[in-house]
Amino acid sequence: MKPTVMMVHGMCCTGEVWSGFREYFESRGARVFAPTLSPEIRTSVLKKPNRALKEVSFTHYIDELLAHARQIEAETGHKPVVIGHSMGGLLAQVLAERGAVQAAVLISPTAPGGVATPLHRLVRAFIKLVTKLGVMPWVITPDRRGAARMVFNAIPKAAHGAAYEAFVHESGRAFTELLDWPVDHAKIKVPLLTVSARRDRLVPAVLVRLTGKRYEEIGGELREYDAHAHWLYAEPGWETPASEIYDWLLAKTAAARVEAAHAVRHGDVVDA
Repeated sequence: MKPTVMMVHGMCCTGEVWSGFREYFESRGARVFAPTLSPEIRTSVLKKPNRALKEVSFTHYIDELLAHARQIEAETGHKPVVIGHSMGGLLAQVLAERGAVQAAVLISPTAPGGVATPLHRLVRAFIKLVTKLGVMPWVITPDRRGAARMVFNAIPKAAHGAAYEAFVHESGRAFTELLDWPVDHAKIKVPLLTVSARRDRLVPAVLVRLTGKRYEEIGGELREYDAHAHWLYAEPGWETPASEIYDWLLAKTAAARVEAAHAVRHGDVVDA
């Protein structure tokens, strides 16, 4: 059986960022869902931000994705696997913690609470202070030059304009909340793969390795791609990680089915 996959985008993005991965996975027989979080509220950076964005929390995104996962399970008869990027990588961790998925892949994920480099701790402390003082902006709008330097550093410059114009405004509230969001890794009972990119400037590989190390305690795996940066799914050579991630998911879901069948034969209760 081919996997059913839910792909979760990161901050300031929509489900369209997964177009390459989605086409590749579908060409190999997977059914793919790539929802956009709060599409009516998270409007294009080419337009004015929606004032309703001020009230959008990280919990709001979690609830949206849990609803998507339940709907997918109702339609297909089984839980999806999830692939999350950046903020979506943290959301994928929460979905795994809540038991809503049967496997999780985290690509350059936002680190969960308790996982940080010294620099990351300073950044968290500064943002907490700014938030406490009431001067944290209610909307996050990516800067074109900053995006080119920190996010698009491994894609051709000719592609920067289109990639930037596909961005949307993001919730400042959700951003402050996700920076220290706790995930109880002991509650995660599904296969988990953490993917780091050595050239990533936004979520550096050293931080992603710490996240991967946290999940090694529950049998999680870590892979690193030397040639890639934060925009891995659209960078030259993206087909290699896409293929390897697909093969990993295929193997893990097949192994889970074998284990479930074995448990049923021996009278164990299995949560499919």
